[in-house]
Amino acid sequence: MIALDFGGHGLSEDRDSYGYGEYERDLMCLLDELGLERVAVAGHSLGGYVALLAATRSDRLASVLAIDVKSDWTDADAELAARSRDASQRLEPQRDVLVDRLARSIPVSLEPTELDELAERSLEQVEGGWRFRWDRRVLATDPVDPFAFLADVKCPTRVMAGTESDVMPPAAAEQFAAAIPDGVLDLVVGVGHHVELEAPDRVARAIRALFGPR
Repeated sequence: MIALDFGGHGLSEDRDSYGYGEYERDLMCLLDELGLERVAVAGHSLGGYVALLAATRSDRLASVLAIDVKSDWTDADAELAARSRDASQRLEPQRDVLVDRLARSIPVSLEPTELDELAERSLEQVEGGWRFRWDRRVLATDPVDPFAFLADVKCPTRVMAGTESDVMPPAAAEQFAAAIPDGVLDLVVGVGHHVELEAPDRVARAIRALFGPR
């Protein structure tokens, strides 16, 4: 299994712009770099959106698991994008302040070792203190418009969503899955947007199913 950090996320470097086409190139360049001709892809939120976009233009994606993907674009989204175009991460003099903020942002309780590992990938020390690694300008996204391309997705797709999600509520998930020619819906009862954290075993089974019977 290979985990990809998009530009501006995780351990990848920042860049000047973050369009969906650029994220798609991140994915395809990774496949080229590793010499992978055909793969199954699981993506949460933005990752699922980008995987499906790539699946409209390449037959290298054998199947997709799209987890709780945003399907609309509101005035509030547009306002957040506008505010984020020149935004930067706030510095804190003490790392523990950010570790605490990170822990409170996660919808489940983590073991101390799990939180330490997540913090190691999420925080960095710079001149003047500590900050989150991810570039706040990634929030200055293009408008979300999946229904413009979902009908062109070329591979089998499982759309997974939490029934308590405010990003992909059940009605939106049903419409989303129905728009994909070979799409199926998998609703996970009682969890929110971060399905992979709140129902990890369920997501793990779905990822294994991407590869078909063994």
